[in-house]
Parts: sequence; C-alpha cells; structure tokens
Amino acid sequence: MSSSAPVIRRFRQAIAPVFAFTVMVYFIFHSIEGDRGLLAYWSMQDRVGEIVKLRDDIKSRRELLEQRVKALRPGSLDPDLLDERARTMLDMANRDDVIIFHHNGYDHP
Repeated sequence: MSSSAPVIRRFRQAIAPVFAFTVMVYFIFHSIEGDRGLLAYWSMQDRVGEIVKLRDDIKSRRELLEQRVKALRPGSLDPDLLDERARTMLDMANRDDVIIFHHNGYDHP
C-alpha cells in the first residue's frame, strides 16, 4: 500500500459532508439575502406600511370631497352658506351689511 491511500480515503469520506455543508450555506445565504429572503421581506413590509398610510390619506381626502359634493346637491344646499361663500369668494357685500375689520397685530408699511 502506498502512503497516500489513507489521505485519499479520508478525502473521499469528507466529500459528502463538505458538499452538504456547502449546499446548506447556499440555501441559508439565499434565504436571508435573496430576492425573496428575509431582508427583502422586511423591506416589503416597510413598503406595505407606507402604502397603507398613503391609502388611508387618500381615503380620507376622498371622503372629504364626497361630503363637499353632497353639500352642493340642491336638496342639501344651505342658502345662507352659499351666500356667505359667494360673498367671500367675490369679495363683495350688500349695502346693509356691517363689515368688521380684524387687525392681526402686525403693522404693514
């Protein structure tokens, strides 16, 4: 027998565990760093939170706009509110109106 026979035998015995360890490291690495790994999952969860917040903001804006549209319907339109808004928007008043100017405390040159 040659002196390299025990080395070759040990090498052959080590091939299977080394291969199994390499495959295991490969799958562990990709389960953490891969496209569908833990880091990608956590990043996606953060993005989902941002999108849910955006959705809630848009939903509340939509509800506010729906209330405004509902208030403009002929059956629910308040004539006094309409008159007030028209005067404010057009910057006009009747002769009989009393106008009170409010000074905000700042002097304008």
